[in-house]
Amino acid sequence: MRTALLLLPLCMLVAGCDGDESIICTTEARFGVNLSVKDATTGQLIPEGVRGALRDGAYLDSLHVFTDIEGRIYSLAGAVERPGTYRVDLVATGYQPWTRSDVRVEDGRCHVTPVSLVAEMVPTGG
Repeated sequence: MRTALLLLPLCMLVAGCDGDESIICTTEARFGVNLSVKDATTGQLIPEGVRGALRDGAYLDSLHVFTDIEGRIYSLAGAVERPGTYRVDLVATGYQPWTRSDVRVEDGRCHVTPVSLVAEMVPTGG
């Protein structure tokens, strides 16, 4: 009887655990689509003049531009915590427009599962 009473709390603890308690979600917002933008000829990052947008049906979101301390672009991102299937459009001074369709951002347990893309933009001739 005494052993049964000692085991009862342990059994209740194990029965009440379904494994979800071990997941700890953070409170920061995460971008669903992350891009680095490179010159298709040189492979170098395009440091300025890049703009872009994401579209999922009627939803439209401008891409956020992230720069280094000297103002050079190092990445663009959008779709903050929003799953969906996106079309990504980029324009940059001196480059042909770049588009990618069917970019799928999945909903994760705590945050969206980010998609990282490298946009290789072709310089315009002249």
